[in-house]
Amino acid sequence: MIQGLSLPKVIGHRGVPKRAPENTLAGFAQAHRLGVPWVELDVQLSRDLVPMVFHDARLERTSNGEGLLIERDSAYLRQLDVGSWFSPEFRDQRLPTFEAVLDQLIADSLGLNIEIKADDDRAELTAEKGLAQALQQWPSDRQPPLVTSFSRRALVAAQRVAPHWPRGFVTDIWQDDWRQVVQDTACSTIHVGARALDEASIKQARELGLAVLAYVVDDPEQAHHLWRWGVASVFSDRPDLLLT
Repeated sequence: MIQGLSLPKVIGHRGVPKRAPENTLAGFAQAHRLGVPWVELDVQLSRDLVPMVFHDARLERTSNGEGLLIERDSAYLRQLDVGSWFSPEFRDQRLPTFEAVLDQLIADSLGLNIEIKADDDRAELTAEKGLAQALQQWPSDRQPPLVTSFSRRALVAAQRVAPHWPRGFVTDIWQDDWRQVVQDTACSTIHVGARALDEASIKQARELGLAVLAYVVDDPEQAHHLWRWGVASVFSDRPDLLLT
């Protein structure tokens, strides 16, 4: 446990995206059915500043929409099909609002990692709007979500808006100034691409009181190797394989 933050060993990355479309209500429901304790999701703002759950900047890969999400109003986004690209059985899935996803996760008692997805120009606003929504809905008697981002501005805003919620810095590699970033944003965790991890770096982070989380890990042997090195949690597209 790090600074009151109790982390599971396995977190579903955008749900269980090898079994159901990512960042959808169906995907998060599937995670719950499989016994996944926590899920990670991505929050962006629509043009009319509604927090939506979607990963990519552009809509084309996982929906029947076009263009940048931030340039589309929520009314347009909510009617998009985000399931058919994965399988015809998910054709009824619509791009969800963060509000709707929170309702479902709370009902299913799932733990949550909120990743703020925004470039620096919108990072603070996205964190402010997204966390305002989460603060309004998340039960006060449950462990709060872990708020993370690649954006340092988003983490500073998160510290201001929800100072009592834990924060984590996401990075593809160990950046030279990672210590300064986590100090400036009072982060409890650092999230690093699994291929960039080594035992010595993990030890350095843990000596500073940080939990290290690795993404994306689908192989049980790799997961056990990382856990032996001291990684607290792994994000997985197949979390069900790692739970057995």
